[in-house]
Parts: sequence; C-alpha cells; structure tokens
Amino acid sequence: MSNEMEEIERFAKSTLGAMPEVIKLLGNHNVEMAKEQFRENNTLYLGRIKLPKKILALTALSVSLANGQSDSAMIHFKLAQKFGASMLEVLDSIKAAKMALMSSTMALMGTIQPIVEKFTGPSHKSAEIEKILNHVKTESGMDFLPENLSSLASVSFNLLEEHLKEKAELMSPFEVEQKYLFLMAFAVSISIRYEECARVYLTQFFLNGGKKEEMEDALFLTRFITGNRALTSAMEILKW
Repeated sequence: MSNEMEEIERFAKSTLGAMPEVIKLLGNHNVEMAKEQFRENNTLYLGRIKLPKKILALTALSVSLANGQSDSAMIHFKLAQKFGASMLEVLDSIKAAKMALMSSTMALMGTIQPIVEKFTGPSHKSAEIEKILNHVKTESGMDFLPENLSSLASVSFNLLEEHLKEKAELMSPFEVEQKYLFLMAFAVSISIRYEECARVYLTQFFLNGGKKEEMEDALFLTRFITGNRALTSAMEILKW
C-alpha cells in the first residue's frame, strides 16, 4: 500500500471507523481515483456541516435504498447508528424512500388520463374529488397541488384514496424531526428525477422550518450517492 493510501486509511478509520472497501479497491488500480473518491466522500457527504451527521447518514440510506444499492445502504445504516440514530429513525428513512418511490408511479398519470377518459368517460365522482383535493391543499399549507394528483383522481378514485392513506402513514415520523423526513423524500425524488414529487417535498420541508443550507447539504449528498451507483455496481469488477 502506498504512503498516500496509508494516510487515507488512517483518516478513514479515525472518521468513519473503517476504510470504505470501494476506496481500497480503487487504490489497488489507481491511487488518484481512490483519492478523488475519498475527497468526494468528505466534500459531498460527511464533510457537510449544516445537517447533523445522523441526518446525513439517514438521508444517504434513503437514497441508497431507492436506488437499489444494498451494500451502500448497509454502510450508511452503520454510520447512522454510529452517529446515534435509533432503529425507529432508520425506519423513518426507509419510509421516506418508500413513499417517494410509490409517489413516482404517478408521474405518467397526466399522460394516461386522456386515454382513460376517452374510453371510460370522466370520473363520476368529480364533486367528491374536488372536495378531497381542496382538503389536501388546505391541510398541506401549500399554494399548489401536484397536477398528477388531480390526474390520479380522474384515472382511479380508489387509488387516490390509497395514496392519501399511504402518505398519511409513511410521512408521519416515528422519531425523526418532520422537516428531515420531508428532506429525505426530497433527496430520493431528486435522485430518481421525479420533478413534481421534488417540488412537493421541498415545499413541505421549508414549510416545516427547513433552511436553504440544509437543502444544499442534501443536494450535495444526493449527487454523491447517486453517482456512487456506478462504483457499487462495479465492486466485483474492481475485485477482479
């Protein structure tokens, strides 16, 4: 192991408790790439200072889970525990990922709505739908409603009701502060590129006392975890 890699390992053990395997594997092939990965780990992730370390790790866990990165998720889970996260807080981060992923299935409701109405006619519960949507808007405190929520109501009233039940359950935290639960869902929405969901959860984050600097930390983190999908998927190649 080169002197540079030994220095990285000493620092990693003092801050993370262990040397990330992917950095060690990269160092076997190219020290400069290993150093860059470690720099990003500090600059884009654990070096952020506006969000508590526990929230950084829990948000990273949410994004990793949403992207199917099980190995990465386990790393962030262990870090979250190191920073004092309880299992109920870990469940909150899982709930945030699940809700954002399920919400993303509404992305094409506006596309399929005209087809559904062409062949089946408009929803026969339009007055009830309007009442429900107005209640959701008032309760959320937002000055807008997601367009796809209205489209979902026309496509399937039953699915609208199910969606609202799920959101009430999954976005009610066990222990994590409410604003941070919305921030986790926002980070997942950014990672999976669901624009409307990102707008909703970011608005809810700010309405619950979130700060711009905290949002920026979440964006840096999401960029890092999303890009790391290339490396976590290449682990077996790097071991070759």
